[in-house]
Amino acid sequence: MKTNIYIIVICLCFWSCQKNENTPLCRLTKFVTEYPATKLIHHDLITLKDNRIERMYSYDLRNGTDTTARQKVIFEYNALGKVSRIRDETNLTRIILFDFVYGTKENPEKVIQKVNNLQNNEIILEFDSKNRATGAISLNLVGLNRTIEYDAKGNPFRITRADFGSPATINEHTFDDKRNFFEGIPEIGLYWLLRPLYNFLPFGSNNIIGTKFYTIQNLEFKEVPDIRTIRETTYNANGFPTSMNIIMENQGKTISSISKFEYSCE
Repeated sequence: MKTNIYIIVICLCFWSCQKNENTPLCRLTKFVTEYPATKLIHHDLITLKDNRIERMYSYDLRNGTDTTARQKVIFEYNALGKVSRIRDETNLTRIILFDFVYGTKENPEKVIQKVNNLQNNEIILEFDSKNRATGAISLNLVGLNRTIEYDAKGNPFRITRADFGSPATINEHTFDDKRNFFEGIPEIGLYWLLRPLYNFLPFGSNNIIGTKFYTIQNLEFKEVPDIRTIRETTYNANGFPTSMNIIMENQGKTISSISKFEYSCE
């Protein structure tokens, strides 16, 4: 009887491993977001090298004036294959360098930030025992200050931000059961800790489908009832999003955007 049980367990383990090996991995190479209200079409192009993100370049296809969201970011790696520097050349008169400092652990301990080669900040990065990012705290009093909390499924459901001395706010997210479209390029998560990528989270296994917004009211966090977001998403055969319609209700007004994603799949 015990022999039969052992055989069943071994078969199940083999089947599980085989299934994981046969699951195709898709690496994001491009996503385009259209904002109907402003007629802005924002492109993000991602260049891969050795299956890791090397560059991210964004622009507004229609008029080239998308200065608040456009990016030109270059990733560099050390001999161990870890991100050693992120170079932000979005504004060529103000080039920002993020140099990652590693200790004895898997993840970086801190980031030295420089503007035009002059250090102007130091950012402490925090991770939990599962190597998940939990915070970015700036030693500059008017710098970054954000924390990340995870739900039972390992998704970052609560993001608290009090950046640059502003009052703290909370975004609480709910998720689908599909694959996070940043799954193939996890290194981009380090950039998100420093300069968030709009409404997208490259952490966790799944994708956001809804968001509630909280602010401090009478010394405690309370939901702002007329600010919330829902997302309508379609997926490819490998379980990665191919399009996402984001609808935000903001004080009686509805703001929408439509994002489409392209991948390099194995």
